Amino acid sequence: MNFLLRPGWLDYDNLCVFGKSLFQPEYRILKKAFDEQLPKESILRLFDNQDEIMQLNLSPVIFLEKMARNQTQKSDIDCKFFFENASDVPNPRELSPYKKNLMVFDDLLLERQNKCKAYYTRDRHSNVDCFYLAQNYFKLPRQTIRENANFICLFRQDRKNINHIYSDHVSSDMTK
Repeated sequence: MNFLLRPGWLDYDNLCVFGKSLFQPEYRILKKAFDEQLPKESILRLFDNQDEIMQLNLSPVIFLEKMARNQTQKSDIDCKFFFENASDVPNPRELSPYKKNLMVFDDLLLERQNKCKAYYTRDRHSNVDCFYLAQNYFKLPRQTIRENANFICLFRQDRKNINHIYSDHVSSDMTK
């Protein structure tokens, strides 16, 4: 959520999210907030103030609807698409190369990777930046997704995984 909503972190006009866990409250709130045309800063405030909202004894969705009614500034995000089925995800060529497109792939390790691979091998031609959220780096297809990734954010890893990642990506100019 920080990457998507914090000012100055990511610049995008179109947001696409493809995942099998879009039922999670964070995604439902994010989708509803964008549907209500709330700007990113307002959505971030909603996530940052969850404790206060719960103290008001309101569901986040009801609070969000109240925010939207009182909001004068509208979202600058043109398109918001949330996909749970690969067949619904557009081909990268269908996205406007004149827009800053952001595609988030979430929790798709058990799915066929054809759509994801297409984005990682053809996305630059359509002005698309991709994020792939995964529990296991090594289960991602190496020649299409892993080798076309420009940034890798890791959480705690055991020594064996660190050694493999290091040998995959780091040249001799950086120590472990």
